[in-house]
Amino acid sequence: MNTNDVKSTLGRLGIKPNKLKGQNFLIDDSVLEKIITAAEISENEKVVEIGPGLGALTSRLLTAGADIVAIEQERAFVEYLRDHFSGQNLDVICDNAVLKIPDLRLPENYKVVANLPYAITSPVINSFLTKMPNVPELMVLLIQLEVAERLMAPPGSADRGILTVVVEAIGQMSLVTKVPNTAFSPPPKVESAVIRFDAKPSAERIDVTTLMPLVKAGFSKKRAKVINSLTMALRLPKDVIASACKKAGIDVNHRAEDLTIDNWTQLQQELSAHVTAK
Repeated sequence: MNTNDVKSTLGRLGIKPNKLKGQNFLIDDSVLEKIITAAEISENEKVVEIGPGLGALTSRLLTAGADIVAIEQERAFVEYLRDHFSGQNLDVICDNAVLKIPDLRLPENYKVVANLPYAITSPVINSFLTKMPNVPELMVLLIQLEVAERLMAPPGSADRGILTVVVEAIGQMSLVTKVPNTAFSPPPKVESAVIRFDAKPSAERIDVTTLMPLVKAGFSKKRAKVINSLTMALRLPKDVIASACKKAGIDVNHRAEDLTIDNWTQLQQELSAHVTAK
């Protein structure tokens, strides 16, 4: 599908691309190929696609043998996809993806492969990692480059945030390729990236339900020292926080962005009597 194909198809559907909905359609075959290669699809493997739009990625996934559950909010796209891919292994759900994800009933092993609308990138990733009974074994996502850099930010980086820690607790995020805005029609004003998330074996994952209250408290005052942000957010005496940090090997002058996933888990153990999951 090229720019002319996108324009003509949208014209037939009576749709004008909506920037607020992230309706930028991927037209670069080389990027599509990199996504499919990174996804490592097996025959009849269950794959969730968010925001399939006009189906450029959907078509590649089906050719690779995927059994797809797609969530699309735009009714005209839903009808187009159901008609265009009729009789193939594609179930298109018309719904808000962020709201629908927790209700999905998926097998133990499944993958998420998508060109995500930028506005819902973080909520979608968070939903799959924290609101599902079984997290995806692999996700290959085309997202805004700035968000990708935040998700992969190492300890000490100002780009680091709560979702970065969630990702590290459950798996590992890596960069597949950067994507220029010319790969889309219409082109967005920002650069993009394809990232890959690989889940850790179940026994190695950290329970984010237990960990998140502490992490959220630590990042509540992002530029504050961790001892101050935790003291204020948890309403605990500073000496209690200082003692827990010392036992966990954490410098009290560090900020939340400086802590590793091991720091967070050790600190949670030290403060477990004071911080519980809600």
